[in-house]
Amino acid sequence: MKNRNLVGRCGIYCGACFAYRGNVPKKAIELRNELKKERFRRIATAFEWVGDWSQFTRWLYWLSKLKCDGCQAGGGWPWCPVRKCSQKKGFISCAECEQMPCERLEWITRRYKRWNLQNLERIREVGIDRWLTEQARKVKSGFVAGETVAAIKR
Repeated sequence: MKNRNLVGRCGIYCGACFAYRGNVPKKAIELRNELKKERFRRIATAFEWVGDWSQFTRWLYWLSKLKCDGCQAGGGWPWCPVRKCSQKKGFISCAECEQMPCERLEWITRRYKRWNLQNLERIREVGIDRWLTEQARKVKSGFVAGETVAAIKR
């Protein structure tokens, strides 16, 4: 059996997400530590073109904390309406729900430019294990979730 923790309840594939893989948070931590060691604040604030150093360090701190185990394993956003609904119904993902797609999926479907909805439909077609294999293959060949993200406000 495949790692079902990689199945986002809304249809995203967690293995394609930087927060799940942990690569960006790890690099952010390394950069924060290196900048601190080099006393870089003194260097940066001496140059106007660097911009707002405090804002940059807050952003870097935020990136360093972005580690997610996926919503199957308790990660993700606790307030997520999709997560709450699928948990309540005892579903691994919305692909199991007769009401899919529903209004709970609308914002995340816009956010991921329908990628999650396509994934849910594919899970219905081929099952979770085959879908997980397909997704792992895509990620291995360079696909990342960031390719699907649209700049929207919730």
